[in-house]
Amino acid sequence: MYKGFSSGLLGFGGRTLKEDVPLAVKYGYSGINFDIVTEAGKDPLRADAAEVKELLEKNGLKSGGFGLPVNYRESPDIFEEDLKKLPAYCEFARKTGSDRCITWIIPWSDTLDYRANYDQHKTRLARIAKILEDHGVRFGLEFVGPPGERRGKKYEFIHNLDGLLELLNDIGTSNLGILMDVWHWDMAGQTFDDFRKIPGNKWVVMVHINDAPAGIPVAEQKDLVRELPGATGVLKIADFMRGLTGLNYDGPVFVEPFYAPFRTMSVEDAVRAAKAAMDKVWPENA
Repeated sequence: MYKGFSSGLLGFGGRTLKEDVPLAVKYGYSGINFDIVTEAGKDPLRADAAEVKELLEKNGLKSGGFGLPVNYRESPDIFEEDLKKLPAYCEFARKTGSDRCITWIIPWSDTLDYRANYDQHKTRLARIAKILEDHGVRFGLEFVGPPGERRGKKYEFIHNLDGLLELLNDIGTSNLGILMDVWHWDMAGQTFDDFRKIPGNKWVVMVHINDAPAGIPVAEQKDLVRELPGATGVLKIADFMRGLTGLNYDGPVFVEPFYAPFRTMSVEDAVRAAKAAMDKVWPENA
């Protein structure tokens, strides 16, 4: 696995690769992700993918991946309209050397019961996964673990590893896997032993690391209030990283801290702090 940089995951959205690459190089990252809509625009077939690829290669950076540019949770009309554009974005991604795409699953619904929601996710995500597969792009899905995210909602939905693995197996395309986040892993009650359920390293598409505030019960933790990796020791990040190492995971690891102090810091100061935190929890044998 390798250290990945994402300004967006640090809370600085809207930045371009041209702005971020110098910071990634300066602080010793090996890879970088990007917002494919920002880089490719509304007409990705006309965008200069070669320029993006050259920028990454010239600076010795791997493409860590991109977020899914399809609003699959919206109305059928919005979903279908976005889906039509996906092949063009995939072609842009292929030309840049990017082969990892990720999204997350909302762990509740106020309108669809579990089975109806499952069937909709399976149908829509299967269509997305097939397009990505046809273009050589892997597709990572993330479950959202904190119990508080489901409290007060009419219907619960997938929020742990078992539920996600069932969905991945039911969809069945060869490119599917997991976006692993130590926050959601711990909040869902997963342990080191649960790494045995993951068939192999190709089942992990991307990784996010962080920590949780101290002194707050799991049931009261809020998803968007976190800490830098290793800051409090609430999350069992050493076990998590050991599990990834045991799987021989070879993809990017990003810091996603939702860290309040970053809101008043410069981008570079935040990047410096995030990289230092990542270095402290990085396994010696990784």
